Amino acid sequence: MIYKDLAEIKLMVKILVKDERYPHVEGTAKFAKALAKIHNLDQTIAEFMAYAHDLFRDISYEKLFKISKVYSIEITSHDLTNPILLHGKVAAEFVKRRFKINDSDILTGIAFHTSGYKDLGIYGKVLFLADSLEETRTYPNVNKLRELAFKDIEVAYFEVLRNKIIYALSRDLLILPESVESWNNLIMKKKGGVI
Repeated sequence: MIYKDLAEIKLMVKILVKDERYPHVEGTAKFAKALAKIHNLDQTIAEFMAYAHDLFRDISYEKLFKISKVYSIEITSHDLTNPILLHGKVAAEFVKRRFKINDSDILTGIAFHTSGYKDLGIYGKVLFLADSLEETRTYPNVNKLRELAFKDIEVAYFEVLRNKIIYALSRDLLILPESVESWNNLIMKKKGGVI
């Protein structure tokens, strides 16, 4: 199903995403496909998710709120303070309805591609990593994190999430509850010997 929908989602991105964001979306898709290939995952699923993830990133906050209400998306206090946080949840619900996708890994991955999520599946982790590590991203240790992602998705997810949390703490920024919950879940698994 996703295979025939890839061309349509690419066209939607061209229409909805600002020109200056488009290289990031393309870079995310390229990185997601490369990760999927190396880790023997479906490249088309990874690419579709990458094109879908920022589909609603550039629409107005007013429209994000309206669409969220139409889709019955819970609007948290964090969303009210920072409406851009809704873009992933709106994109996930949109692809669910438009493309009849019910795979929780795909939907959760798109919804929480910025924050991470405690029960993120392998494709969600691929998207999270691709969004943070694609070629237009430049920050300390990004190349090391890219190399790590190609070796081990689980360890890379842990390290990128750690990096995001440290970045937020160092700048007195909000740390999303989903990030905290994902971090705590990973630490519990690590102490149990899973990671």
